[in-house]
Amino acid sequence: MAIIAKHWKPVNLDGPILANIASEGLIGIEECFDYDLNDVITAKRKKNVKSQTKNKKLKTSEEVLTPSKQGFTSNNEESRNIEDEDINTLTAWDGYSLPTSILRALRDLNFEQPTEIQSITLPAAILGKRDILGAAETGSGKTLAFGLPILTGILRLKENEISEEVISDEDNNDCDNDLDVDKNGLGCVKVVKLEDQRAKKPLYALILTPTRELAMQVKNHIKNIAKYTNINVAVVVGGMAAVKQERVLSKGPEIVVGTPGRLWELIQQGNEHLSQISNIKFLAIDETDRMLEKGHFKELHDLLEKINFDEHSKKNRQNFIFSATLTLVHDIPRHLINKIKMKGRKISEMTPEQKLQKIVNTIGVTNPKIVDLSQGTGTSGTLTECRITCPIEEKDYYVYYFLKKHSGRTLIFCNSIGCVKRLTTLLTLLDCSPLPLHASMPQRQRLKNLDKFKDMENSILIATDVAARGLDIPKIEHVLHYQTPRTSESYVHRSGRTARASNKGITVLIMEPNEFGSYIKLCKTLGKNEDIPIFPVEDRFLNAVKERVNLARQVDKLQLQVKKVSSEEGWLQKAANEMDIIVDGMSKNYDSDETNSNKKLADLKRKQLTILLAKPIFPKGFSGRFPELSLENVTGFNGVSAERKAVDVMQEAINKSSKTKRRVKLYKPKDKTEKKKRDVVIKLGKKNNKISKNRTFKKKRHS
Repeated sequence: MAIIAKHWKPVNLDGPILANIASEGLIGIEECFDYDLNDVITAKRKKNVKSQTKNKKLKTSEEVLTPSKQGFTSNNEESRNIEDEDINTLTAWDGYSLPTSILRALRDLNFEQPTEIQSITLPAAILGKRDILGAAETGSGKTLAFGLPILTGILRLKENEISEEVISDEDNNDCDNDLDVDKNGLGCVKVVKLEDQRAKKPLYALILTPTRELAMQVKNHIKNIAKYTNINVAVVVGGMAAVKQERVLSKGPEIVVGTPGRLWELIQQGNEHLSQISNIKFLAIDETDRMLEKGHFKELHDLLEKINFDEHSKKNRQNFIFSATLTLVHDIPRHLINKIKMKGRKISEMTPEQKLQKIVNTIGVTNPKIVDLSQGTGTSGTLTECRITCPIEEKDYYVYYFLKKHSGRTLIFCNSIGCVKRLTTLLTLLDCSPLPLHASMPQRQRLKNLDKFKDMENSILIATDVAARGLDIPKIEHVLHYQTPRTSESYVHRSGRTARASNKGITVLIMEPNEFGSYIKLCKTLGKNEDIPIFPVEDRFLNAVKERVNLARQVDKLQLQVKKVSSEEGWLQKAANEMDIIVDGMSKNYDSDETNSNKKLADLKRKQLTILLAKPIFPKGFSGRFPELSLENVTGFNGVSAERKAVDVMQEAINKSSKTKRRVKLYKPKDKTEKKKRDVVIKLGKKNNKISKNRTFKKKRHS
């Protein structure tokens, strides 16, 4: 039985007693002196009141966690029933224990069924709470493979916290309103605790990516899935205002997506929200193999050291490690081999198992489930691979030929920023309207160019490897490698920007003879012992292509000379003005007459180029399948270009070559287990006339 209290008065305590109370976080004790024994609440009624309060608060918390589609809580049972019926159509997602709010988001995004990597990893991640090491082809849905378990885990943690708060509040209310009395009916006391400071919002998950654009993309994907929950997602990357990002972090987002550099910078500055990084419950690293490469992302190792500082939190943390080339091991570069030999060390090639073990030890994975669906290549099964071999000075011709012959969203990769700038200028003069993307550009401009590339149907993006990993840009039909990639991983990730989500795509490797060695290594690593087929080119149209490209090169060269002189003249004039002196015209190291003639010549060449560009290279109605067909003899021709897709052209060429030509292997696979032996005869002396056979010899080089 219990009674209801009405009035309280403080109790005076001695110094030692008060000191002991203060050490426990209390400020004093109050005594109840006015209460009515008739106001008795029976245990049964108290239990009913408690259960009603608990049910009411749990119902309220559940409504907060799953708001309506419009973004506010609704008590309309009819609308809920309609939403439940829509969710029930997603039968392919049954068995993964996904919350209703996430299923609704999947329905809105038309994700009717999980991909292969998702169907294999989600049960172990959500139900088994195991760490995941996933390797799958590009465009296979790896982002949701770690995004869905993280969101589900956070929702469960928040539900448990709300339940604990409800029970704690009920216990406090019981202590305030219901007072137990002893057998004499006296002795009612109340303990008053110090008021807690405002609770800090926890940081549950951290997601790391190698590039800023990939971090933005991952944040948008997870935000779309979490739109019916109260989970906030923030992105922290370099190149953006640090003050604005600190303001976003001050709101306490549960998930932070970012690049290691800016995250470590904010941690060193003492950001309050990121100070909880050692207590996170979920850690995901996208494109892990790239981020853990030696000499790259030093801040990542500092972050991992701080994250793994607390052993207890490390064991309770769930880790997600994903990449398309997680198990791919490429050959050691020649310059590193020479460096190792000079130091007198042994050269040992890393196996896929050793690579995975190194990743596990570095990140602190405890109970991993390893899923490898990459089949040793990492490229999609719907990807068509081909190449074009030509001298280095003719690469521009074939790039322009391909862009004019086969329209569609095209991504061109270069190995250096200088190459991106030069090719962008050249194609701009040829009215191709390319968009550049490289690390030297301001972050806002990079994002702006990406948005333009996504919005325009036949857009062209020229980029370095900044755009090679993870970016999910829809409907990219062609990927051109203007230069042979330095590593096989780069080739896989570059090519993976097309042929995503079971769509068709083509990747074209444009290589010069000097790049043949890199090409052989690339094929070796990817297990391609046969030559990549050659992309068919109509030679009779190359003369018109060369004429336009050569004229554009001349215009570019003249404009560069004029720009150089103008910048030099501007610098000299500015320095003279600052020193308040007059520069003698004879002291200038350039000729103004030559500059003016270059300007006139550049304008003239530009007009000639404009006239040439107005004429089509390929006649209207031209068909690559029937190039010799005369359009004049075709009745009913409407003058519309009969354009064929590059993928279809290449597939037709592959089918023809497989019937007529015999494929030649690029290299002979080495069997490291067998030793070469040969029969030799050794002449001995008369006393010991014996013959030794089948002995193994090593060839020595003579200096």
